[in-house]
Amino acid sequence: MNLFQFAIHYKRLIFFGFALTFFSSFGQTFLVSLFVPGFLESFGITNAYFGSLYSAATLGSAFILAWAGALIDRVSLKKYALLITGGYVAGIWIVASSQWIWMLFIGLLGIRLFGQGLIGHTAHTTMGRYFITTRGRALSLTNLGFSFGEAVLPITITALIGAVGWRMGWTSISFFVLLLLPAIIVYTLGRDPGDHGEYVSRSGNDRAQQDTGRHWRRRLVLRDTRFYLLLPGAMAAPFLLTGFFLYQTQLAEFKGWDMEIMATAFIAFAVSKSASSLITGSLIDRFTACRVFPFFLIPLFAGFGSLLMSAEPVTVYIYMFLAGISMGAAFTINTALYVELYGTANLGTIRSMMTMFMVISTAISPVLFGFLLDAGHSFDLIIKGAMAFVILSVLLGIFIFRSAVENTH
Repeated sequence: MNLFQFAIHYKRLIFFGFALTFFSSFGQTFLVSLFVPGFLESFGITNAYFGSLYSAATLGSAFILAWAGALIDRVSLKKYALLITGGYVAGIWIVASSQWIWMLFIGLLGIRLFGQGLIGHTAHTTMGRYFITTRGRALSLTNLGFSFGEAVLPITITALIGAVGWRMGWTSISFFVLLLLPAIIVYTLGRDPGDHGEYVSRSGNDRAQQDTGRHWRRRLVLRDTRFYLLLPGAMAAPFLLTGFFLYQTQLAEFKGWDMEIMATAFIAFAVSKSASSLITGSLIDRFTACRVFPFFLIPLFAGFGSLLMSAEPVTVYIYMFLAGISMGAAFTINTALYVELYGTANLGTIRSMMTMFMVISTAISPVLFGFLLDAGHSFDLIIKGAMAFVILSVLLGIFIFRSAVENTH
């Protein structure tokens, strides 16, 4: 069946995943950043102070996520999804009603943990667990929720803040989440989520046998050499692009570009990211994630190369388009890869651990990039370093590819 027919056939679980990734937007940096001017004015703090507060909340959420994300392996999916929705709404309420810095910190910790972390984690774990031969397509359709949120929410929330202020803006968001998300969860999951997923005979399909074979525990994964080979590749795109996006103003100044050009280039990023996610899903279903994994960062490498070679305004569109290809592929490949290597029984535990490392990396890159820029280094050095990191990640990923090939012979 084609992608549209697939989405219709498994509409409940696909819509569940799409809805969760969309609603996770309220905990993502691109949306929280719209409220920063209001935070600074209301609490009388500086950008640097808020940045430190936000980084601390992000790091705190990463460490909690390693434990909280593992609970999805031991709690019913519907109960787990409703619990994290409750935590999400509580975090939003605390931000909206915060009168002191410590309240703002707790609220930010809540929306980062539940919004950026656990809601997306739940969506991806569900697709990884309930789909086998079509896992790639399920993950790619789920990831469209991220792109949809990036496309429609910034304009909507900016208008909302202008109309009612930042506190009522967060309050409105809390009602939006509370009224819609629990209803979607109850409707889409039904009595048993497995009723709406893919069933494959264990004896009739090699991929199914692979998925239902040995299931790894976290301590065994940490002893597995392949884990350390895949880690740089799994983190490369979010780690590097967080730094480049955060310091896009400095990059524009270095290249002599107007910020309007940088802003419009995000359209190219969003389009390529969505298309890449869908195409990568089909490639995974055909070739497996292990075989695709070593190659998905090549477009990012080419994008950084274009930045290094040219300062023409068109370069920013080429760079953002290529970066979107790798970022869209990353969202789809990583979860499928964890399943192929380590099974589904403890997928939530393993995936939450990987997400913890990813979130920590996105908290480190702004500090690293800022240190290099403050020390007087140019963006050329940062770009060259990013390209070197991507090359290393690709070379390490080849060992994952070779392992997959050897296992099929």
